[in-house]
Amino acid sequence: MNDHRRHSPIILSRRLISLFLLLSCSFIAGCSSLGTPFDNDGGDDRMVADDLGRTIAYEVLISGVDPQQKRLLDSLRETSTSLRLQDRPPPTIPGLYRRAEDDIERFQAVLRSFGFYDGRVTFEIHGGSTTEPGVIPSEPVVLEYLIEAGAAYTLAGADLLIVRPDQTDRRSMNDEELKMSGLPLGMPAEAGPIFLAEQKAIDFVRSNGYPLAKAGNRKVTANTEKKTLSVTYEIITGEKADFGEVTVIGTEKVDPDFIAGYRSWQTGALFSPEEIATTRRDLAESNLFDSVIVRPAGVVNDQGQIPIEIEVTERAHRTIGGGIEYSTADGIGANILWEHRNLFGSGERLRFDLDGSQLQQGLEIDFRKPQFYKRRQTLVIGGQGKEFNTEAYEGELADSFAGIERRFGEYWSATVGLMAEYSDLTGADSPNENFYLGGLRSLIRRDSTNNPLDPTSGNRLELAVSPLASLAGADTKFISVLFHGSHYLPFDQAGRYVLAGRARLGAVWGEERSSLPSNKRFYSGGGGSVRGYEYQKVGPLDENNDPIGGRSVVEAGMEFRGRVTDTIGLVPFVEGGNVFRKTRPDDLDMQWAAGLGLRYYTAIGPLRFDVAVPLNKREGVDDDFQVYISIGQAF
Repeated sequence: MNDHRRHSPIILSRRLISLFLLLSCSFIAGCSSLGTPFDNDGGDDRMVADDLGRTIAYEVLISGVDPQQKRLLDSLRETSTSLRLQDRPPPTIPGLYRRAEDDIERFQAVLRSFGFYDGRVTFEIHGGSTTEPGVIPSEPVVLEYLIEAGAAYTLAGADLLIVRPDQTDRRSMNDEELKMSGLPLGMPAEAGPIFLAEQKAIDFVRSNGYPLAKAGNRKVTANTEKKTLSVTYEIITGEKADFGEVTVIGTEKVDPDFIAGYRSWQTGALFSPEEIATTRRDLAESNLFDSVIVRPAGVVNDQGQIPIEIEVTERAHRTIGGGIEYSTADGIGANILWEHRNLFGSGERLRFDLDGSQLQQGLEIDFRKPQFYKRRQTLVIGGQGKEFNTEAYEGELADSFAGIERRFGEYWSATVGLMAEYSDLTGADSPNENFYLGGLRSLIRRDSTNNPLDPTSGNRLELAVSPLASLAGADTKFISVLFHGSHYLPFDQAGRYVLAGRARLGAVWGEERSSLPSNKRFYSGGGGSVRGYEYQKVGPLDENNDPIGGRSVVEAGMEFRGRVTDTIGLVPFVEGGNVFRKTRPDDLDMQWAAGLGLRYYTAIGPLRFDVAVPLNKREGVDDDFQVYISIGQAF
């Protein structure tokens, strides 16, 4: 018994050691296959590799995909883990295997999203001693994915399951609905269009007066024999509703009732998402808010109406700004502006513009009151006082205007009102008399451009008609008509390359040129007209080569705007124009100019530097070139 007691501890110790070694080996083996908590890319091999400071460099090759299927290839590359982490190579070959295995699932999901539901993905690793454990290849290995896309499934049918509160209807989508949803039968059964069609179906149901419509269960059925796919969209309509009361939240200084007045619907009208979008757009364009949200809020009440909530975040309502410009002919000019966009709490805008240059100096005042008695109707009051010192005329002018501006449609507006003007101007071939004019100013405008200082798409059209007559002083009576137009054609979605064109046409009826006030005649030439010629110098001149103006004008211009980098652009351009003595000119001879511009794009708009040369240079009249510097595009 004593011997047993002496030897027992020794026997137990050996057993414990054996058990410990067995558990340790099992743990180490598990670590080798599963990795450690600190690294999922190599286990204990990673620890050895880290000690050596070595990794497995590799290249990625995707084989089996038709090069014409660029979108599919791009999507595979974008989703690949091995490509994303290529600049951080793993320390071991097993780590690279794990990246490749992760990509297999990702690639199969991409194939399905493009309609390849039978696609197969495998991979191979080439190069180096990849089969020898613990050996790190000296050259980059090649990870090659072998993709068998198979036949693309096509769309065989699309059904709607409309779940209303009182009934459920199931039917196939008709041809018009399929076209509107972007789901022509026979199209590749790609996931993107199928998902988008569901949202379009919801929008269609909402447009029929169901504000709470939402998607239910979407069912997709594949026919592996015919390689087709059919989809059923379940749309839960909720209750049909009319527009209810409107509440406004988030206001600080703007009157909530004024904001609510922007709604484009009447209480009790059938709910419409289009009206919601119109109201949101109009509020955003008021320049009073940083953000605007218009949405149904709550449930449909007993009267069948749903309340609408308008949530706004106000922006600062005062602005001080300015700018400078320079040209070799006109010299330097500058302007300062001050603006208040919420003067009395209902979006009233008051703006002062002070301009000063070698050609003119003066002050302009503009007041606008939106929602004037009617939605999308604005009271406009303005005036200016200026002194001119140009080669065409010099002297003083003051005018005023009061009228109504009415917006209609998404891009159109019209303005009509009364104006009065006093001028005391002396110019070449013009009477040295004071003119007191009064009459009507009418304007119709369309603007679908995407940026006021740097448009890359859309167009601008403006037609102004002004019948004027003497109120006192020199007797005169005439009608002036002026048209401006510009169009912007982008060559890419980002708007980095744009072809821009413009035209200007004008005519005066009722008086001979010599009887017209100098400022009511037409002139051409300069930075905002035909670059390459001095300000107002295109057209008829007197014996001193001073411009005398005319009764009609024609201008045209085109430029190509291309960005070399994100901030630098080059703009070659050509422009032409002329001023004619008669309302209907006998011919349309034009004076042309060409040039090259440099643009530096900033957050507030492009800085413009243009050099232009006259192509029809007149000896003793026109300089060899003109230089223009300002903010914003030429047109």
